[in-house]
Amino acid sequence: MTKMQTSYGFLWFFGGVAWFFALVAFVVWGPWTSKITPPETARTFFSAAQYNLLYNGRPRFDAQHPNPGFVVSAAQKAKLANWGLNDCVGTDGTAAQDTSFLSGACFCENSPAVKAVFDTGWAVQPSNTLSTITLSVVGLIILGFLVFGDVPGRTNFMTTTYFFPLCYAFMTVALGPLSMALHLGLHSWGGWFDSISLYVWFGFVACYGFYRFILALVGTTADQCPRWTWILFGVAWLLCILLAAGLTTPGHGDSDLWYIGLGAAALVGEGLLWLGNVAGFARSPATSFAPDGADHWWSKLPWDTGGRTWFASAGIMFFLALAIWVLSFTQHPLCGPDSGFQGHAVFHSLSAVAAGFLYKYYRHEGEVSVA
Repeated sequence: MTKMQTSYGFLWFFGGVAWFFALVAFVVWGPWTSKITPPETARTFFSAAQYNLLYNGRPRFDAQHPNPGFVVSAAQKAKLANWGLNDCVGTDGTAAQDTSFLSGACFCENSPAVKAVFDTGWAVQPSNTLSTITLSVVGLIILGFLVFGDVPGRTNFMTTTYFFPLCYAFMTVALGPLSMALHLGLHSWGGWFDSISLYVWFGFVACYGFYRFILALVGTTADQCPRWTWILFGVAWLLCILLAAGLTTPGHGDSDLWYIGLGAAALVGEGLLWLGNVAGFARSPATSFAPDGADHWWSKLPWDTGGRTWFASAGIMFFLALAIWVLSFTQHPLCGPDSGFQGHAVFHSLSAVAAGFLYKYYRHEGEVSVA
């Protein structure tokens, strides 16, 4: 892998920018994701009692502690579903909301969601929508450093070929619009695209971990790895995405189970590399990349700016983001429906930072002290 020519670098970078704007355009104007205009007004949709509660403050409505009598009827839920809205809209901020660990709420902002969909704003959840752009910004930063920067001296699968880092950069750029798809209009299909963003990311991490582990077992070095193995990686990654997405279309399957399953697979893949190094059965240049043949899953630089630091930072950042995600559902501690602070928006931003740290770990993998 040699430094990319500047002309090619510009082509790749502006290709990434075009990729971002194309996906945003699809989300903003796509019939399955854009903000809908309900075919009836709030006054005709809600009962007189519901309307007074939501719009006239009699009594004052509090999404965190909803009026026990405020429940969306079965007929109203059927209308919302026919309009293509996510099923969370019918329960978010109501007395019928599930407040368990993984609740069916719509992530708090402008709760109750059943009222928010009638608002005239450009998005049902503006803060949650805009915050997804941080994911794409990190992806473009990764892409910029990749195509314009020097090639690192270390040898691993992210530094011997542009295939894997370009996949990671374009994937991270796509995470923003995919996540935006839900919050813009709270469409049922928008929620599906939002789920795909996690299938894409967890699927990549899982497949990349197992890919490196398997090649470590057979003793294939990163710089001598045949290109057909890249195809196998891409097929495996695509199958993870398509299988999860195909089985969790609106009204079918549980996306939370796929999040957990693919997330666990991602941890197992990295864990196998670490255990293989410790036990000695995966000691090969494919995982050590050390000139002296030593085996280093962690970085061994004296100031430790490489593997261990970046991997730990990514993990801490992601689990912090996950904790905020859980605590920010409607009727959960960090929820402020009308607040300028939206925990779910923070979740997006911290996840973006975690994605950047994970990329740094991949690029620094196998770093050793030159002393």
